[in-house]
Amino acid sequence: MPFQRNESSVEVKRKGARLFAEGRVRKEMDTDRRAYFEVQGETEQHSVVFDKTRNIWSCDCKFSSMKARECSHIYACKLSEKNRQ
Repeated sequence: MPFQRNESSVEVKRKGARLFAEGRVRKEMDTDRRAYFEVQGETEQHSVVFDKTRNIWSCDCKFSSMKARECSHIYACKLSEKNRQ
C-alpha cells in the first residue's frame, strides 16, 4: 500500500536508523520515474519502491500493508537517499 504521510513512530524511526547504520539498504535500480531498494530486515529481505512522479513510497512488508503506515524499511531508504545528497 502506498504512503504519502511522513509520520513515523519513534520505534519505527529507531529501527529504520539502525537498518541504515548497519548497511542493510541497497539501491537496486534508479530510473526517471522510480527508485528500487532492497532492505535486509531482521528476518526477511524487503522490496521498497519510491515513485518519484507521485512522491510515494511503498514496501512489501507485513507491517506496511497491515498498518497502512510507513515502516522502518521505508525510513531506512529515506535515510539512505538523504545521505547520498
